[in-house]
Amino acid sequence: MTEDFGRIQQKYLMQSWGIQGRYNPIPLKEAEGCWLHTTDGRKIFDLRSAHECINLGFRHPKVLQAMREQMEKVIYVTDDFATEPTARLARTLAELTPGDPDKRVWFGQSGAAAVEAAVKAARFYKYNQVVKKGVPAESEPHLYPYPYKIISRYRSYHGATTGAMSVSGDPRRWFIEPFAMPGVVHAPDAYCYRCPFNHTYPACDLACAEYIDQMIELEGGSQKVAAVMIEPVVGSNGIIPPPPEYLPRLREICDKWDVLLIVDETMTGFGRTGKMFAIEHYGVVPDILIMGKALGVYCPLTAAIFSHKVAETFEENLFGHGQSYAGHALACAAALASINVLQEDKILEHTREMGGYLGKQLNELAEKHAAIGEVRGLGLFWTLELVKDRNTKEPLRRATEKYAETPVSKIAEYLLQEKNIYVPADKFGIWIVPPLIVTKDEIDFLVSAINDALKFAAF
Repeated sequence: MTEDFGRIQQKYLMQSWGIQGRYNPIPLKEAEGCWLHTTDGRKIFDLRSAHECINLGFRHPKVLQAMREQMEKVIYVTDDFATEPTARLARTLAELTPGDPDKRVWFGQSGAAAVEAAVKAARFYKYNQVVKKGVPAESEPHLYPYPYKIISRYRSYHGATTGAMSVSGDPRRWFIEPFAMPGVVHAPDAYCYRCPFNHTYPACDLACAEYIDQMIELEGGSQKVAAVMIEPVVGSNGIIPPPPEYLPRLREICDKWDVLLIVDETMTGFGRTGKMFAIEHYGVVPDILIMGKALGVYCPLTAAIFSHKVAETFEENLFGHGQSYAGHALACAAALASINVLQEDKILEHTREMGGYLGKQLNELAEKHAAIGEVRGLGLFWTLELVKDRNTKEPLRRATEKYAETPVSKIAEYLLQEKNIYVPADKFGIWIVPPLIVTKDEIDFLVSAINDALKFAAF
């Protein structure tokens, strides 16, 4: 008799971000392409690409073959030793990311660890600049010896460790308060649908960016602020692409104040938006770029990419960050194979084509349902923002209701149980993030199911 591993997992596993008494995992037999096959014969479409990690779908043969070959050589050694996939991936990422290829790459296993690396590197960089090089103070008093503040944004999510959660604005940050890491200040977002300044784009003159300029000054300028950290397209809190001029203006502001610009591409990297990295849509070169999720495909692998300017400070100074399994050879082999697939199989072109098709379908859906306040997306990264009233824009789920039972969670439950489509139930709208290999027929199936599910949002 086959052991009921679903019940075993339910009893012994602590589910992330979940109430354990409600945990009821669905046992899987296998996964392939965009689909999950259950032990009781169901076929479920994964509309969140396994936490946005599986951009190429499940069991891609080229990636699996690269992993098999690497497993017969070296799986993991410490970075006191070099392995071919680790070395080649570091060089590939240095060359592939925007800007001068003369960069350094730090590898970890979680996006949060890469965020921590970025925050530490930014603070170490400013420490070496101000304290060790003796950059003269422009203002007094110096109550803290070097610039340490990180300006992030309220709708960001950067990870679950203390440092990463502290720079997040997401409601999950509340779980660690009042023990958050000092030195983080949150800014308003570039959220045109719900402009925090009650302006209308483009007449707003990018008030959200100009406010960050003012924040840096009021937080002590270049003598107190180390970096600004952003997601190029807000992820978990709404899939919000900024206006095209926003990120170039933010780059100008950071340069004006001599603070670093950190871009977190954990969710948007490796083709999700139709380009290898979302920041490429805006023509901006960050000082530090964070990546993860889809990087390692089927292995936990993340990275922080340091520009030459930042990396140079560690040529003679200690980089005080590390993690076991850093530079894992098997994961790096998988990542190299996935990059080859993205390029050789024209996955980016396919993503742009399918993204355009999906966006058109979703906008047609919005014409039928008054509960859809806005359709937003880029590439194959989309959401439907749901509202009770289009005129007032009153949301169906507020920030304080992330884990509450709302029409959004009812829609997710209906899609899973009645339509065999898995979407997260804790988002602020309907999450539409399929694997990049999705077909037009699959998109038609998804949109039809969402059309039916929106009956739960009707008022």
